[in-house]
Amino acid sequence: MQILSSLQSDVWHNLKEPGSYEWWYFDAVTDDERYSIVAIWFSGFPFSPYYLQRLRAWKQNGSKLNGVSNGSKYDPPLPNPLEHTAFSFSLYADGVEVLNFIKEGDATLFDASSEKPFVRFEQNRFVYDELRNRFVLNIEFEMPARKKRVKAELYFTPKIELAEDFGELSSGSGEHTWILVAPSMDVSGKLDVWDGLKSEHHKIAFQGNGYHDHNFGRVPMDTDIENWYWGRAHSKKYDLVYYIISYKDELREPFTFLYLTENGKTVILKNRLSITEHELEQNLISPRYGKRLTMDSDDCHFSIEHLKGLDTGPFYMRFHSRFVLNLKEERGIVMTGISEFLHPERLTSGIVQNLVKSKVLREGRLSVMYTLYNFFNRFLE
Repeated sequence: MQILSSLQSDVWHNLKEPGSYEWWYFDAVTDDERYSIVAIWFSGFPFSPYYLQRLRAWKQNGSKLNGVSNGSKYDPPLPNPLEHTAFSFSLYADGVEVLNFIKEGDATLFDASSEKPFVRFEQNRFVYDELRNRFVLNIEFEMPARKKRVKAELYFTPKIELAEDFGELSSGSGEHTWILVAPSMDVSGKLDVWDGLKSEHHKIAFQGNGYHDHNFGRVPMDTDIENWYWGRAHSKKYDLVYYIISYKDELREPFTFLYLTENGKTVILKNRLSITEHELEQNLISPRYGKRLTMDSDDCHFSIEHLKGLDTGPFYMRFHSRFVLNLKEERGIVMTGISEFLHPERLTSGIVQNLVKSKVLREGRLSVMYTLYNFFNRFLE
């Protein structure tokens, strides 16, 4: 995993390799922890069943990742990441999912800049306002299957200036890159949600803490990654980010990263920590994961406990988590925040790909799974 930490890297990289991906991630939690949101823009949507099926068909027909054709008249076209752009938005209230919207489409729905942080999918966009040193998110979409509509204007202002050279903590040959853009941000704005089924209009004045990062990769995620844990937390005094990636090659050292700031100043910036998964759990839907994790070095002990599932799926999970960090100088720093887990190998399953279709609205494509899933969930709300 290559690590970058500059605003200049938060641009579109316009990757064209089959199976390549790129996403820009924002999340925020209100000060009272009642509401939380997650917004993600994708160029090359790595979790798209349609992208994965095209990639699989292309490989099975003898095509090579270097673009060499097998000479057959049935040679499928090169899978183009720009034919699989997407936008995702999730809203939670009191730890319960209110809305989970994912829409995918082709290049006509997408726009981005390779010179400055700016991405758009339909009417959903973000841009970095250099004059005010803040990200401006404008979100507007309809979800006809649930008879809901959302409109939001949110401002994410970085609180920490990243002066460290995170690149020194990189490992591997750069197939996957993580850009830690802003680990702690002041978030303000407004969010409107119209619910046509209940004839309700909810207005949320948003004030809280946020986070923004950015990932891209030149190969499919399941090529070498076994498990991927990451998370972040904020308090009045501390901000924390952690990352754990284990690889399919068991001889390859896992990638670990732990970053803690106190009042904006770096307290811990580490990699090569020892990791342990505790209370491994798996059910019919979710992959096998650790309900608790620990990361250790000579001078710190960090534990993560997943308290409540916010989003549970066959390859990906999002949690409300409790973090405890013990240092030599100060013991028992306790924080709560968001953690996530990803097991990319599950995405290669045709069954899982069809299950994922139940949550992805593909422009111009009718999905029976999506229709049925949202039809039944309308009655459960």
